[in-house]
Amino acid sequence: MKRRTQQIIIAVVALALVIPFGAVGLSQVFGKSNGKDAPSASASPTAEQDTRPAVDPSSQPDPSPTSGPKLPKDALTDQSEDGATKVGTYLLDSYGYMMATGDVKGWGEVVDSNCEVCTTFLSNATQLHEQGGYQSGGEFTVKSASFDGAGDPPTSGTLSVEVTQKDAQIVDDPKKQAQEVDGFSGEMQMKLNWDGSQWKVGDMSITGADGASGGGTGGTGG
Repeated sequence: MKRRTQQIIIAVVALALVIPFGAVGLSQVFGKSNGKDAPSASASPTAEQDTRPAVDPSSQPDPSPTSGPKLPKDALTDQSEDGATKVGTYLLDSYGYMMATGDVKGWGEVVDSNCEVCTTFLSNATQLHEQGGYQSGGEFTVKSASFDGAGDPPTSGTLSVEVTQKDAQIVDDPKKQAQEVDGFSGEMQMKLNWDGSQWKVGDMSITGADGASGGGTGGTGG
């Protein structure tokens, strides 16, 4: 991405280097795509760095949400502002479900393979679940959405969304204390492109932030 995005956490995956699988938050993903240094999703710190206390696995939060929105197949192939808007909002609505269950199929059908932010999240979600981890919480609620398209019918455009996101817990090791991640409230933008047969999300960025949501005021996704 060309614009300098705000370096904030929205969620998503734990930022602390004590997380063994090395997942990074969205601000770090943005930093990487801007040419800045960012932790690698494949990096694995030494055991001495993981200072979290041991816990009883039965005390861990459950994966949540375990149901999500259906892929809007009609919207995917609807070359209109409405179609693009539904595809973009689906990506956020289904994020919590993807992180809780490891089901990346929906995201995989919607994002462009050249979207570095999108594919990094897909890789992080896959890696987390391959090691038996999951997320609890972190659902997005889209409060408003507006698509500014180019062409008639549109062949590309920018979707601006106002969102809130609940606080989340990342369980990457059932025997270690879960990582707490603050929620988020603010504005985001997505670049969507028509590939000749369907809409694809080509980029995401944060364009304004009200700050962490604290108590997690957002609604559930799905």
